[in-house]
Amino acid sequence: MDANWARSLFTVWVFISFILVLYIVFNRRNKKNYDDAANSIFDNDDKESSEKDGR
Repeated sequence: MDANWARSLFTVWVFISFILVLYIVFNRRNKKNYDDAANSIFDNDDKESSEKDGR
């Protein structure tokens, strides 16, 4: 087994991993989690912000 064979296997492994990540990210079941994470910056509780400011 030479270096080119190992490089080919590594390339295939990275490609399959990339496809798996895309599947996980774009899966409809995870949409709510990503929406919650995206909107978490806009969810502001007055109690938490006043405790951080020391007021």
